[in-house]
Amino acid sequence: MEQKRLLLFVTLSASMIFVWQLFIFPKLAPPQPVVQKAVEKDAKEPQAADAPVVAKKPGQLGDEIIAEQKPVPPKADLLKNPHRTILLGSLDPDSGYFLQTKISTQGASLVEAHLNDPLYRDLKDPRQPLKILDEFKAGKDFKRSLDLDVEQLDAKLAALNTDCHSANWKILELVKDPEDAKIIQAVRLSLTAPDGSIEVQKKFELKKYPVPEGQDSPEFREFRDTDQAGYMVHFDIKVINHSQAKQNLEYQLLGPIGIPLENAENTRKFRDLRIGFLQDDKSVETEIFTAPDIIENVNAQQVEKYSRAFQFAGVDIQYFAALLTPDGKNYDPQLINGEMESNYSASIEPVLIQHDVRLETQSRITVKVNSRDLDLAPGADITHSYAMYTGPKRESLLGPPLNATEIMDLGIFGPVAKLMLWLLTTLHGFGLSYGVAIIGLTILVRGSLYPLSRKQAIGAQKMKELQPQIAELKKKYADDKEKLGRAQMELFSKNNYNPLAGCLPIFMQLPIFFGLYTALNNAVQLRGTPFLWVDNLAAPDALFQMPFNIPFLGNQFNLLPIVTVGLFVMQQKLFMPPPTDKDQELQHKIMNYMMIGMGFMFYHVPAGLCVYFIASSLWGICERKLLDYQSKRRPSTVVGTDPNVIEVEAKSNKKNQNRKDKTEEPPAKKGWFARLQEIADQAQEQAALNERKQENSRDRGPGKKSKKRR
Repeated sequence: MEQKRLLLFVTLSASMIFVWQLFIFPKLAPPQPVVQKAVEKDAKEPQAADAPVVAKKPGQLGDEIIAEQKPVPPKADLLKNPHRTILLGSLDPDSGYFLQTKISTQGASLVEAHLNDPLYRDLKDPRQPLKILDEFKAGKDFKRSLDLDVEQLDAKLAALNTDCHSANWKILELVKDPEDAKIIQAVRLSLTAPDGSIEVQKKFELKKYPVPEGQDSPEFREFRDTDQAGYMVHFDIKVINHSQAKQNLEYQLLGPIGIPLENAENTRKFRDLRIGFLQDDKSVETEIFTAPDIIENVNAQQVEKYSRAFQFAGVDIQYFAALLTPDGKNYDPQLINGEMESNYSASIEPVLIQHDVRLETQSRITVKVNSRDLDLAPGADITHSYAMYTGPKRESLLGPPLNATEIMDLGIFGPVAKLMLWLLTTLHGFGLSYGVAIIGLTILVRGSLYPLSRKQAIGAQKMKELQPQIAELKKKYADDKEKLGRAQMELFSKNNYNPLAGCLPIFMQLPIFFGLYTALNNAVQLRGTPFLWVDNLAAPDALFQMPFNIPFLGNQFNLLPIVTVGLFVMQQKLFMPPPTDKDQELQHKIMNYMMIGMGFMFYHVPAGLCVYFIASSLWGICERKLLDYQSKRRPSTVVGTDPNVIEVEAKSNKKNQNRKDKTEEPPAKKGWFARLQEIADQAQEQAALNERKQENSRDRGPGKKSKKRR
């Protein structure tokens, strides 16, 4: 009986506990884990873009939990800023914009920029516009142009595991084109500290300019090639102090990133960092930093910060540049202690973005601007305005107010190169293709040098006629170099031949040659321009691709360099006189080896330069053949030399000079070179005489007197 009562008690107790847990306890105390999951789920739900914040009604599930967690962490406010990209400008060349840029709310930075000029297309896909700036990604990390860091704001954002670089900024304003609502001209973004004490705003803007109608019209081309402002990306940095206390702030601004390295296999110009420093007279001194130099300084931890005010700073390649420049009305550099200092930046320094271990010259580099300390009173703000030029390297586009023409790398023959570029553009303006314009430019240049070339050819022909007599003199005076020199000078004087006269045309042609070479190497007009089978005059012609790779040459078969070197060899064989001694034979061998070396050097030369060299060589061959034909029609004027006369003149210790026959014709007037040789000989004889006198005086010794002659 007692066992039955015990069993009944246990059963009723278990039933009551089960009913209590299942029906009564949940109503008295809702389970905490369920509510926590609901709160987490609500926090993870993404907010719609620009959606208003909706408050919960009293009595809703989770009110008590939220009340206990007050104050609410500011992370929820930052999550309201969605990740978006904004396109500024247009890819339509007739829209009035030169660029289209993509701005990201993440970091409020410039992701990429395209040029919409039909002249500047992607070399690999001409249907696509050229992307002149692009972001760099390495895993989860990324670098973008005009990225901004504010150290004091980053410190406040660190508690939320974010910073100015990674956080999504809030879009404050979008400015649309008044004539086309589909195009956005400007965007303003903002990022505020969690406690509301600091706010940073960035504004990006592209200006619109009236474009002449017709992309093929001269007015359209001139407008595109001379309007610097169209290639400018304008942006402002505004820092606001919302706190009730004075704050000292500073920022770091990253320069342009992602400028493309075109034709990397053949180019001799890679990414270089250019900084134009202001001088005390407001002129600009340009410094260049190569990628290997920056890598070396970074590895040695010796990256230098330059405190001088800068006019521009950025990266350039062969035909394009991206340059950062101060652009605000409040920008006012001052001369302090003999050095120009900026009221914007405290220093500027090179930055290594990506180290290419295999080819250091192809590494990615940029520049970083470190601002001055910004002392802001409560409620105060300050704005720094900049602009970034992103366009082709043309002298007409790099002038004032940017003042960056020095990055053209025209060298010491810059004036000649500018003249050649002007002539090339003028010939193209007459309707000629750039390939034909290069040939026309070659004809103009070589034609203007024809008088000098003719004089040089006549001198070479006379030297060729004198070779037999020179050979005889070398045999006769093989053991006496002094007599040989005198005999040759007499021979040259009688035939009115100046050995140095042939060098003058060469020295006159050198500035023109190097100027033309530099002009064609910097002519962005040739980029992507076809001619015959050549797709790009600014790169090797690449007739076809070989199935194998040749060391130092690659796997592309370039025909134009082979034709160029072949014409050089032909000129050498046709016009160099045959060797008459071992020295000349050795000289000929050296020239042959040099031609082989030139073949390797010219194999990766741009096709436009090869067209010039081919046209110049053909002109030179025809010109020389014409001069040879004219010289054959003229009688030879070579005058021989009398060995007896040379013998007598060579003896300096003879008192009697050889007297000329009265019936002989008067000798030809000596040239300046012969007179110079005589002066040198007289000086040498006088020096020898003085030396003999000194030796005689030493032989007598001190205190000895010479005997008097009776």
